[in-house]
Amino acid sequence: MKQLIIILSIILTSGNTFAQSTIKVGERAPEIHITNWIKNVPADQELNNKYIVLEFWATWCGPCIAAVPHMNKLQQEFHPKDLYYLSMTDESAAQIERTLKRIHFSSIVVTDTTTQTQINFGDGVKGLEAFPLTVLINKNGIIEWIGEPQKLDAKMMSKFLSNSLTANSKPGIDEHHTQQGVQEALSFKDLLQKKDMKNYFQWKETSSQQPSKIAIGTMIIALNAYSLENIYNDIFKITNKQLKLPENLKNKRYDILYKNTENPQNTGVLENDLLNALHLIKHTETKLIRENIVSISDSSLLEKTLEKTVSHESEAGDKIIFTRSTISEVVNKLSNNSSGQSYVFNGKDKTKYDFIIGTKSKDEIIKSLKSYGLLVKEKDVKVNYTILTEKK
Repeated sequence: MKQLIIILSIILTSGNTFAQSTIKVGERAPEIHITNWIKNVPADQELNNKYIVLEFWATWCGPCIAAVPHMNKLQQEFHPKDLYYLSMTDESAAQIERTLKRIHFSSIVVTDTTTQTQINFGDGVKGLEAFPLTVLINKNGIIEWIGEPQKLDAKMMSKFLSNSLTANSKPGIDEHHTQQGVQEALSFKDLLQKKDMKNYFQWKETSSQQPSKIAIGTMIIALNAYSLENIYNDIFKITNKQLKLPENLKNKRYDILYKNTENPQNTGVLENDLLNALHLIKHTETKLIRENIVSISDSSLLEKTLEKTVSHESEAGDKIIFTRSTISEVVNKLSNNSSGQSYVFNGKDKTKYDFIIGTKSKDEIIKSLKSYGLLVKEKDVKVNYTILTEKK
């Protein structure tokens, strides 16, 4: 059947602003509703007459996790009794506890599973547009600053606690470190809800360097700031060691939205669309390479996902956050990591799990995999080598 290519009217943006948020600097903060106090719970749970550093985050959000050490450092330097650092999400306590086992939070970790707090501080209807988001609220309940956590520094905290932070403070937003959340997912969900739309492909080049992915299997995929290497690794299961690209395309990144409900397992449709869009030709060779073979040594350490539908992958500095991923998807992603190593899963487990994998070095990767009961051994193998060249 001839594929229907539809030009998107929904634009996937590479960065976010808080323009559509209902909150504003200098105005009274909305109500903070908490359903579960999870970690570092204070004896006094009354939020009135407190300085509050409110940070919205999510377990699947790489930039949120990457910001945690910075926020921990600020808390070590500024910790009066009337200052509360609140790390707020809308996820279940069980999901949050998994992350807390591997990532240290000095802040008070809370959740509002009703999502009312996210709605109050977001657009007033659906919730927040971007993660992470930090809001400074003074003892009188007035918002003094809105921005990205990495932009919050010691100088600003000193002014905040001395009531001298200017009311004209501007949001500190860095598009390369702000994780698209609700806005991106809404476009994704809109496409999912259009049952009569069977095939869909849109792409554009982006300046963003923070890759993220949301997917329902291979049926609907939203990629942000993905390089060709990222795409071939995550979607087509081709590692860096098996791929050769034109030099002028290696550093380029793309936003892609794709749907194929007629033949969702056939990722060749997406590859053909991509090759045609970028005017590329593909051919293959056979090459001997050294691979790291990953196998299950203790299945009891694997954490089955609590997410029912949507898969997420997001980079968090020297870590990668995987939500609802198979072991094969994880090791394929690691093969596209800057470590330059190739990893292959020696098994057929299709179960979906959650992972937080350190990527600073090969040793760190192996250590992280081992913590989930996965064993790594090296082996020389023959593989197909994919070469992309530009059409003349």
